[in-house]
Amino acid sequence: MRKKLSLLVALAISLSISTTSLAAAASTTTSTGTSTSIQTDSATVSLTMGDAVNNIETSNTEIKLMNDKLVPLNKQYDLDHNVATSLKTDTPGLDNKLQVETQQTITPLKDEQNVKNQKYAIDVRLNNLKFDMQRQYLNVLTCRDQIDNINKTLVNIDEQIKKTQDQINVGQATADSLNSLNVQKSQLTTQIDSINSEIEESLLTIKQYLNIDLNKDLNLYPAQKQYIKFDDTNIADKINKAVENDYGVIEAKTSLDIVQRQKDLYVKYDNNSSGGVSSAESSLITAQGSVTSTYSNALANLWSKYYTLKSDENAVETELLTEKSVQDAYDKAKSNYDNGMIDKVTLDSAELALEKQKNLAQRATNEYMIIQEQFKYMLDGHASAQPSTQAIGISGVDY
Repeated sequence: MRKKLSLLVALAISLSISTTSLAAAASTTTSTGTSTSIQTDSATVSLTMGDAVNNIETSNTEIKLMNDKLVPLNKQYDLDHNVATSLKTDTPGLDNKLQVETQQTITPLKDEQNVKNQKYAIDVRLNNLKFDMQRQYLNVLTCRDQIDNINKTLVNIDEQIKKTQDQINVGQATADSLNSLNVQKSQLTTQIDSINSEIEESLLTIKQYLNIDLNKDLNLYPAQKQYIKFDDTNIADKINKAVENDYGVIEAKTSLDIVQRQKDLYVKYDNNSSGGVSSAESSLITAQGSVTSTYSNALANLWSKYYTLKSDENAVETELLTEKSVQDAYDKAKSNYDNGMIDKVTLDSAELALEKQKNLAQRATNEYMIIQEQFKYMLDGHASAQPSTQAIGISGVDY
């Protein structure tokens, strides 16, 4: 079709008036806040969580490449739009009105949808990177707190070993009383190595997301999430409304409309003499199925994420209740210590148990709040969008 129209296209371009690029009409991405430039000219790069999240948009190589793909898509749209506004079906010498009207009505619509899909894919990928950046950043901090607690616990165990050894020396305890303490010490020492590996993995991910030299050290400032329970009042209505407004569903319906228009042109001009009507009808069935499957996927994705959110909510509340219980135990131990009823080693053990539980509660809270942010993002028109979203054709992929 394009070969037959090549002369027409060249003529139309020469006669057309420049149009404003579609790219200027809409923003490429959504930002979560004002970015602060990351200084990378020293051996150590210092970051707040806000810096780490907001600088993905300007620093991430993947996002830059996705933005670069917008350039040829916009050029193609401008080219076809100029041709469409210049061609006329009643121009003398034009005997293939099907091809001309297709160029006028169908091609620009497809180009426009390609540009929108690419922008949407960028937005989805950017936000997924931001969610995971928070997860990796907070994981480093909680892991470091965990190691600090373990090191303090090892000191406490050494004190218990010394105390037990003194009891053994005077016949108040047997030699096997040290076994459990030695096993616990060995397990905790091994655990530190595993946690350090987890920290290094998260730090590597952060550097990759921000395109930071892998040889540089990262200094992460303190940060944590505060527990705020998600308001799930009328959640079924919210989910149903979100599916109706989902970009993937709307895009599938738009694609269906384009295919329907193409079929109408074949019926009008071709009458299936070239098999165009049959081909369009087949495409129409596929497009109709895409609308149905995209709608179903969006609905299933939202309910799945909601159930994950509720599960994490229960986990947070369980950890917080446990923290209260451990806090009460520490308060009692502190009172007993003040009254001379227990020694300092026993009090330290209670304090370390409290610190450990606070760390577990914070981990659960961090994850719950990130899942909550993801769920809200899905409710805001991104239910069918998944991390594996392709630049062109985003319907029906996994979140």
